[in-house]
Amino acid sequence: MDIYSLQADLCKALAHPIRLQILELVSKRERTVEELTKAVGTKQSNLSQHLAALRQRRLVVARHEGTNVYYALSTPEIAEACSLTRKLLLDLLEREHRAARRIEVPA
Repeated sequence: MDIYSLQADLCKALAHPIRLQILELVSKRERTVEELTKAVGTKQSNLSQHLAALRQRRLVVARHEGTNVYYALSTPEIAEACSLTRKLLLDLLEREHRAARRIEVPA
């Protein structure tokens, strides 16, 4: 598999709002499945599927303690990448907004 295919696969893992929210939450501190379920507002079974996708791409790591499973980012660069894409998105939206204001037709 070439680097572009691997990068595309990684981007697929990031291409869901719930997964991005999970990454944001665990970027601040470890979270249990219960905490993530409540914060994300989804069913535990749905959350587990998203966590599995993130684990499969090695974006998060799980730690077992008693009956709890804690999740954390596997590396801080993941939070940086998410922050950078969010900043890029906001910059693009701002440019589009400014461009739209310039071409508005007066009433």
